Parts: sequence; structure tokens; C-alpha cells
Amino acid sequence: MADQDNIQDGEIVTNQATSDFLNLESLIKSYVAKIDLAEKELREKNQMLKDAFESDAVYKEHADKAKEANRIKSATKQQILKQPNLAELNERIKDIKFDVNEQQAVLTDYLSQYQQQTGANQIEVGDGEVMDIITVVKLSRRPKNR
Repeated sequence: MADQDNIQDGEIVTNQATSDFLNLESLIKSYVAKIDLAEKELREKNQMLKDAFESDAVYKEHADKAKEANRIKSATKQQILKQPNLAELNERIKDIKFDVNEQQAVLTDYLSQYQQQTGANQIEVGDGEVMDIITVVKLSRRPKNR
């Protein structure tokens, strides 16, 4: 009889776990739908606002002047960057940014491994500084089958 009680208790736990899982899945689906609806409304409202700005003559005139000023600024910047010492400095900056991004990607992998192996959400780095390990989880839409 005790074995049957354990089995029944196990079924209750399993049923509760299944129920919890299905509830969680339902909540996720509900929030995805709410977010989709809000994003659709946001796109519509942003388009209405954009249309209002574009139909205003004064705003359109100022926007055109700003575009021209930005074009001139960009051309001036490109002219200045043609100086050999500044062109070299600009390339070095690009190289360093690329290296930092690559190092960040590798660090992310190492931190993920560290977190899985230790279960820790913090790590002590140089000079005794303790840093938090932050995991970012996102939902991404898959392309629809064609």
C-alpha cells in the first residue's frame, strides 16, 4: 500500500509539474500576443506622428536644412579623415573596437561555461572586484516556411 501511495504522490507531483508547465507556456503565449498587439499599435501611432510631421511645411523645411547640414558635416569629416595620421588613427580605433567585440564574445562563452560548472552568478576579477554574471534571454521569431 505504501508503494501505491508513493506512486500516487508521484503522479500528483507529475500532474502539478505538468500543470505548472502548461500554465507557464500559456502565460508566455499570452505575453507574446500582448506584446505583438502593443508593437502593432506602436507602429501605427509612430506612422501617424511621422505623417503629421512630414505634412507640416515648417518642419519639412527645417528637416531639409538639417539633412543638408548633415551632408556638409559628413563631407567635411571625410575630408579631415583623409589626413594620413587621422586615417591611421581611425583605422586603429576600428581595429580596437573589433578586437573588443571579439573578446566580449569569447568572454560571454567562458562566463556561460563558468556559470554552468559552478552555478555562481558572480565572479571575482582583478583587484578583488566582484562582478555579476548577467544572462540575457530573448525570444526570436523563426522565419516562416515557404
